Formats: sequence, C-alpha cells, structure tokens
Amino acid sequence: MHTDTQDAPSGRETLLGYRVGTKLNAAASFGADFSPGRLVQLSLEHLTLHLDSRTVPRKGQAASVVVGEGERWATALDAEVIGVNDARPEISLRFVAPPLDAGRRIVGLLESLRDNGLLLTPETRPVWREQIDRADRVARICEALASRQARGVLRTQDGQRVEVTASFFEPLQDMLGWKVHGALPPGPFTVEAFGYSSVVHFQAESARLEGDLLVMPVPTSLVRFRHRWLRRTQASASCTLEFDHPLWPQVHVRRGLLDVSYEGLSFLTEPGEDLMYPGLRLPVMEVALDGHAPVRLRAEVRNISSTPHGRRCGVSVRPLDAEGARAWRALVEVQAHPTTRVEGDWNDSTWKLFERSGYFRLPGKEPEKFTNLREQFDHTQDKLQEQPRLGYRVVRPAEDGVEATLSVLKPYAGSWMAHQLARHQPVNSKSTAREALRDIYLRGYEPTQADPEVKWFFAYCEANVRWVRYTKFDFANWYSHTGQTCLVPFRLMEGEVDSPWAVPMGIALDTPTEEERARFFEKIASTRPEAYREALDLVPERFDLREMRTGWGEAGLSRERELVVARHEGRAVALAVFESAQPGLNLFNVLDGVRLVPLEDDARPEVQEAFVALLGRAADWYRARNRKVFVHYVESTCVEYAERVSLADLGEGKLWVMSARLLPEFLEHLCESTTPRAT
Repeated sequence: MHTDTQDAPSGRETLLGYRVGTKLNAAASFGADFSPGRLVQLSLEHLTLHLDSRTVPRKGQAASVVVGEGERWATALDAEVIGVNDARPEISLRFVAPPLDAGRRIVGLLESLRDNGLLLTPETRPVWREQIDRADRVARICEALASRQARGVLRTQDGQRVEVTASFFEPLQDMLGWKVHGALPPGPFTVEAFGYSSVVHFQAESARLEGDLLVMPVPTSLVRFRHRWLRRTQASASCTLEFDHPLWPQVHVRRGLLDVSYEGLSFLTEPGEDLMYPGLRLPVMEVALDGHAPVRLRAEVRNISSTPHGRRCGVSVRPLDAEGARAWRALVEVQAHPTTRVEGDWNDSTWKLFERSGYFRLPGKEPEKFTNLREQFDHTQDKLQEQPRLGYRVVRPAEDGVEATLSVLKPYAGSWMAHQLARHQPVNSKSTAREALRDIYLRGYEPTQADPEVKWFFAYCEANVRWVRYTKFDFANWYSHTGQTCLVPFRLMEGEVDSPWAVPMGIALDTPTEEERARFFEKIASTRPEAYREALDLVPERFDLREMRTGWGEAGLSRERELVVARHEGRAVALAVFESAQPGLNLFNVLDGVRLVPLEDDARPEVQEAFVALLGRAADWYRARNRKVFVHYVESTCVEYAERVSLADLGEGKLWVMSARLLPEFLEHLCESTTPRAT
C-alpha cells in the first residue's frame, strides 16, 4: 500500500548582509596596527574580516576600514569593533556614520559581486517536504494543475530550463500535457509546477512533443515543497509602501508592492537608490492601498533575489499595535480574498441563505423550529463583529444577497472550529459551486494563521455528505498515521430540557473528587486520540476553560464547562461533561453539548443507569441557563440508555480534527479539490 510521507519543518538561516564567496581584499587599521585580510561578510552597516595577521583588537576599539583595497571600488570608512572570533581569526565591525556616497559604492560592489555569482545568499530551506505516492492524490494534483493552467518549469540535468503551462489531464489515458514556451531541450526532465502555495517536483523520463504540447505519462510519485507557511497573494496595482532609510534618512523609498501576506510583503527594488540588504530593520514602514487608511508596520529585509524583472526585496512585517494589526489584516484580506466579506451587516442575507439552501431542513430539524432563534443569532453575530480574535462569519455576496457562508469560532485555547456552512446557487451566477466553496473556506481558515496560539482545527461534520468526505475526511485519513488528524464517529442527539426526565434509583450525582477527576482524564487518554483531547481541551491543565471563559466574558459572550460524576453504591461508574456557549453562536447548538464517559464497561446495567441519570441532570443544568435544548454526542458502544430517554436523533456525524501544522497542506488540498474541471 502506498503511503505519503513528509519531513518536519526546518528553520531558515538568518544573516545580516551577504557572505562573500571570493577573495576580495580588505584591511583594517587599529591605531598603529595595520591588519590586511579577506572580506567574509558585508552589508551597508557592518562587515566581517578574516585577518591574515594574528593581531586581535579588542571589542569597542575604533578602526579605519578599506574595502576592496587596490580595486576600483576601494573606499575607506570609520568603524568600531563589535565582535572578535579568536579561533578563525575573524572580526566584525560596525560602520560609524558612513556617508551616503560610501553606502552607494558598497551597493555597487555588492551588485557587481551578485552579477558575477560571488555572493553567498542565505540558504532558504523548505519548511515542508512531502513525498506523495498515492495514485488518487497524484491524480487530483495533476487534474488541478491542468484545470488551473498552472505555471511550471522543465529542467534538464545540464541546467537548461524552459517555461511551460499545464494544458490538459487525461486520466483514462494516464497522460499529462504541457504547453511549451520556448525551444525544448533534450530530455529527460525534472518538472517543477507551481500549486496554490507550494511547488511540486517529479521526473519525466519519457515525453513526446505534439505540436507545441509536450505530452508525458502521469507520474507515479511526486514531491511537494513549501518554503513559507503563509501564502502570499499578488498585490493590487494601487498598493504601495514608503519609508525613510534608517541609516540615511534623506533617502526616501516609495515602491509598488508585488505581493502581500499576513506576515510579509515584497517589492522590486533599485539597489543603488533604495540601499536595501538582508537584515536591515525598518522601524516604520507605511503601506497604503486606495480606499484604505495607510498602515504603519515594523519591517525587516529577509532576502533580495534576482528576477527577470529586476531585484526582488522580500520583507517580514509586524504591526505596531493591535489597531494596526486589524488594519493590516483588512488590507491583506481585501487583496487576498476579493470575492468574500467578513465585516458588515449580513444577518438578514445569511438567514435568507439558510432558508433557501435547506440548512434548516438538515436531519431531525424543521424550519419552524429556528424562527425563535433569529433574535439571538443576530445579537451574537453583532457581538462577534467586534471580536475577530474569537470568531467571525465569512460571506460570498451575490446580486440577490449571499451565495455562500461559513463561520469560524475559537471555543478552546488554540483551537478553531468551522461551522454553519451553507450555499445556494444564485440566479445568473457565473461562478461554480466549487469556486464559491473554495473562496469561503480560504477566507475562513487563512486568517487563523495570524493567531499566535493556533494549534488545532476541528468541525462537527455530517457523516454522509460527499463534499465533506472528499475534502475533510480524505485529508484526515491521509495524515492519520502522523497523529496530527483524527476522525471520531458519533451520533448527534438532541434533548428538550422540559421533557420528562426519570431519575433512576440507586444513582447519586455529585461533583467529582480529585481522584475521580484523575480517573476521568486517564479514561479519556486511553480511549480517545491525542488530537481529540488536545483540540477540545479535555486535558487537566485546560479543562476548566479558564482562559477562554475570561476572554469570552470580556467580549460579553458566555462560555461554561462542568464535570459531574455518577456513583452506584458509592462507586464512581461514569462522568459527564456539560458545556455551553453563547446562544445564537450555532443554530444546532453544537457547543451546548454533553459527553458521557464510562469508567467501567458501558454495557453494565449500572453504567447505563448512570448515563440516564446524567442526561437528566444535564436537562436541569441547561434549563438553569435558559436553554430550550441541548445536544448529546453518542460515542459509547452500548447505546441502550439513548433509547430510554427523550432524545431526537439528528443523524450520524464525525468529529474532524487537524493540527495547525497541516493547515497549508489542507488549503492546498482544498484548492485542488475545488478547482473547476477543464472544459
């Protein structure tokens, strides 16, 4: 059986300036001592020298440095020793108030070295490498590349390259075709194709040219590489940045952006004018976009690379404060997700979409039962408008209201839940169902990457919906062997708090002792996957939801959890977790749920009696909180108790859990799954 494997992410080397891969001469004078050497590293604010002599200056000592001694770019600069490495021997020096013309000469030197291939730029390692061997996954990826007409490059063993565009995918003939842009060198080839936020590589040992199309067999295996966690999107033409250079304030830089993400951006730079280099920190950079107030950011240059259009400068950014963070997020999202909206009053349009799409007719429900929830729904959605750190609603507007919607909540520490997905094809819509679902999912999930606490994603899914099986369930199965995903089946049932609840004799309900709590966590640990326990905060250190209750409370939203034990003849036989959230958050009350955990074989009569008693106590608990109904996740093997109580069956479901480390891969899979088929 084929298995897909992935490597753990690795860090990226951080370097100030450039390491020099040539024997470029330089010298430093320390008073009467003259020390020639070889230039090792250079930026506009510092340099590192490998000394030919054994002279070892002291840290803080003044120096005069000549870079490129005897060469046409020679220049002398005042400096100060900031680091000494006796073993090599090497010294690091910081330039002291270098004049602007000296800075420009250094830039000229660096660009000359770059053009001659003598700069050792920082090595960028992929944060993710995955070998994909499953035939169904390979086929999905190839189909998406062809449907999207993805860009690619063919490389030969001797270094020749030609650009290509994915053109067609024929699964029955097991063929993949590429349009070739340029003269085709002799094969075999390594194919690099650009996906949503990664690059896939595979070998094409045999291929034939048919007109301007290169036709090859679908690969049996491919490797996916990712070099950053956050996708960057092409910036709007009106999106610009500007800043004053921190070393020479008289140098004012204003450029158009190439791309943006939540944590970075890039632009084309003129080295001799902008004086950029890796490691340069910019205390304040201002980014502007038509229709939006300028956003002020801290920035650091991470890399400068050569492109066919000029030098590309990649920058990491960080907002100055919370207000700036929200403004930056809005500026990025309006460019990354132009077809969707988060802010605004969409309550009425969303409710009408629920009615048209059949959302109110899901198993066990009738539209009339939702009418009295409208006021709570509107009230809670209005509160979330001001609290995107706790949750938000995504909509895809259409001419007649809203075409699709998805809500995202953070009910547990580090865990985000997707819920309330609905879609209805609007009249005269030019988009497909796949496009609409892709857009709202990307807008729903991508912003969570900006949450520094994000660790898990989860969803309560219907078990037999094709779209969910094709996206969430398949993905969870592919990665289940890593422990970073899980699918836990359950049956969703609903109880009305005012129904008659008989209390079995011989069962005592109480607050658990410390020993009983410990047994509860031991039982959960032995019967549930780690992903399940961690994502739902069913662990001792976070079980009481203290952090989340505080955060939700400050936002005017409620959040509670309680553990109750059932004893038979003084012996603890089962426990129940009661949980509640702000009314109106979810129209199916999935966060007003009860979980039953047996401490003994759940087929024993006393355990079944305990379950009945605990559900009766749950009705009292939710009634005291002004709830009309609650839900129960049936996860036990013996469900006799469920037949004895007044619970409505809402159908089979699966709890889907995924580690945040897999989010980029899930989004890639989502885009592959929702790419419209080529016509």
